[in-house]
Amino acid sequence: MMRNEGKKKKLLTFVFSLLLIGLYFVIFRFSADDAESSSNLSMRVSEHVVRLYHRLSCRPENGEIISAAAAAAEGVIRKLAHFTEYMALGFLSTLIWDMWVDRRSRCFLLVLAQLFLSAGADEVHQYFVPGRHASIWDVLIDVSGGIVGMAAVFCLKGIVEQWNHIRERESKICF
Repeated sequence: MMRNEGKKKKLLTFVFSLLLIGLYFVIFRFSADDAESSSNLSMRVSEHVVRLYHRLSCRPENGEIISAAAAAAEGVIRKLAHFTEYMALGFLSTLIWDMWVDRRSRCFLLVLAQLFLSAGADEVHQYFVPGRHASIWDVLIDVSGGIVGMAAVFCLKGIVEQWNHIRERESKICF
């Protein structure tokens, strides 16, 4: 039984690590876009979000209003993208570290260090991309997203542990 647990742990670590490496690749790729390409992508995403909002709220589509709303929303959409990327990064990193580290506090510190290093490296990378700049605010947004991802793992693990505890207690009562 212990041998299967070790294999399962290694397999999960491998799968989560592949997903994490893929996510790092995506983050690096977005950071490598020059300012114009990055803004164009953000604007297209913003327009889709505004169009979706208009459809869901049964408002008529007006090209000028959608363009103006998308332009206004673009900054928020960009920051939400930062937050979401790093939320996924924090989630995956916590899944990995939590399997191999014996205390949650140590896991928290390791993931937090990884988040700061990753976000900082991302911003340094952007500094060297034409038209882009490094921002301490983006580092803080990234790390905040990562902390939310980390908290999601800890909450989900707590729920699963409670569920397993309740099931174990009920099985003892029944027999």
